[in-house]
Amino acid sequence: MPELPETETIARDLDAALRGVRLGLATVIRPDVLRGERDAAAFAARSEGATVTRVWRRAKLVVVELSNALRLAVQPRFTGALLIHKGAFLGDEFTCIVWPLSDGRTLTYRDVRRLGTVALLNDAQWSAYERALGVEPLGEVFTADSLSGILRSSRQAVKAVLMDQRRIAGIGNIYAT
Repeated sequence: MPELPETETIARDLDAALRGVRLGLATVIRPDVLRGERDAAAFAARSEGATVTRVWRRAKLVVVELSNALRLAVQPRFTGALLIHKGAFLGDEFTCIVWPLSDGRTLTYRDVRRLGTVALLNDAQWSAYERALGVEPLGEVFTADSLSGILRSSRQAVKAVLMDQRRIAGIGNIYAT
């Protein structure tokens, strides 16, 4: 499962490749990956025509900020991936969502096991989601003292505290181990 370092790398690469590109009308092939909105047509319509203003990481999410004040929040989990294809691409058997891009390329969300999720969140929805997440390990407020305080405030095993996304965002089993 991608954890903080992998997701950070994915987000940085996508930011360089997608910033300033406009999304076309998405084709949702596998609506079971959608969260918060099961209507594939509504999901597609809400993102159509928006320009990517920034791609970044929060916890284990890849966050695609759009010019229409929405955020595409992708949690890849074990086998999910956001991929950019040269030219038109209709997908393969594991493609869940396809976005044509204004520059002629295609963005897809592909997930072999379909354990990942894709959500299109407005400001209020994003704020509610983000409030439930803990401190960012790469942020300035995450220090040895803050980590010590987090660990001392719990009676759980250290690994369980490290993996609790409400305390520290982005650490999973591999890095906690």
